[in-house]
Amino acid sequence: MHIQPLKPLISDCAAIVYLDLKSPYAYLAIEPTRALEEELGVQFDWRPFVLDIPSYLGSARLDADGNVAEQTRSDEQWAGVKYAYYDCRRYASMYGLIIRGTVKIWDTNLAATAMLWAQRCGFEVQQQFIDLLFQPFWKRELDAENHGIIEQLLDQAGANGAAFTDWAQSEGLAQNAQFQTDAFAAGLFGVPSYVVGEELYFGREHLPNIGWQLKGRKGQAPDIGNPVPPADDSEEESKEGPQEITIGIDDSMDSLLALPQLIELLSEFSGTVNWVMVKTIKPVIPELDNIQLRTSQHTQRRKQNRAKNEQRYHLTTISNIPDAIGELLHSAQISLQSDGPSQVVHPAMSGIAILWNDEILIGRQHLPLIKARLEKS
Repeated sequence: MHIQPLKPLISDCAAIVYLDLKSPYAYLAIEPTRALEEELGVQFDWRPFVLDIPSYLGSARLDADGNVAEQTRSDEQWAGVKYAYYDCRRYASMYGLIIRGTVKIWDTNLAATAMLWAQRCGFEVQQQFIDLLFQPFWKRELDAENHGIIEQLLDQAGANGAAFTDWAQSEGLAQNAQFQTDAFAAGLFGVPSYVVGEELYFGREHLPNIGWQLKGRKGQAPDIGNPVPPADDSEEESKEGPQEITIGIDDSMDSLLALPQLIELLSEFSGTVNWVMVKTIKPVIPELDNIQLRTSQHTQRRKQNRAKNEQRYHLTTISNIPDAIGELLHSAQISLQSDGPSQVVHPAMSGIAILWNDEILIGRQHLPLIKARLEKS
């Protein structure tokens, strides 16, 4: 059976969704993305994109006791990885999902090839396969590199696992490899990613803007925000409302764009709010002579993505962010402290940092969650 490979970034559907099995952020994006499909009454084009994690986060492998056996990561990379799992588990609890850290960086090309196969068996088949694949994988109950297991999951989804194995060995794996090469060449660099028309969005926090775009861009464009399930559907444990909230502000665009929303959200908070100055942590970007190296390309694409997001989410060019933040704080009669809790003063990454009890949230994409919690407390 010969199957024509898909063309990256081209689809007849309203949007393309790119996932990788080994990304917890991709796993968290599945249900909110389906909710947007249902709201719009459409079906998106779901595709695999295999991450090359060592090219931007180094590599690591755990032993049977959960200790690091091998690793090539810097302290900054480890901080980013640890915060990512911490952040993902926070949201996973709201959807009743389990996310356990992986013991190694998995080769997910077989799973990606199977996802392409399942897509050609119909939308519902592919969606069922995605669930059968992702849920046990993130419980550490699935060997994603085992052909027999993938074949069984395809059978359960109604996608003829034996036929997949024949196709994968004859041409499917090679087609997937070419598809991954073409997708990276076309500009993909991370998951979850969404392509809507000519726009490429990286991260589920852009779903509000994607929905706005697909509805015809009516009214003011929404800001980024991680989707939060309705209060009745959330399985997050009830959290005691804090008596004190600490906000760490650096001189990033993220802090500037978050402040008006955050000030409004906290206007009726009866507890104490501490506003703390945080030194911006700028990532160390190595100078590489060969710009064709994937690491260099990945770094450049993330930089371009940040610039694109700044263009998307504010209408004017701001030449001096610290001064703009200062003016905003002055107008709100807010004074910054020079120090505070270590989680806020030394966050794992740049952006506004919010300390809620002992829980740290970094980035304005968490404001919908802060809003929901304040309404409960």
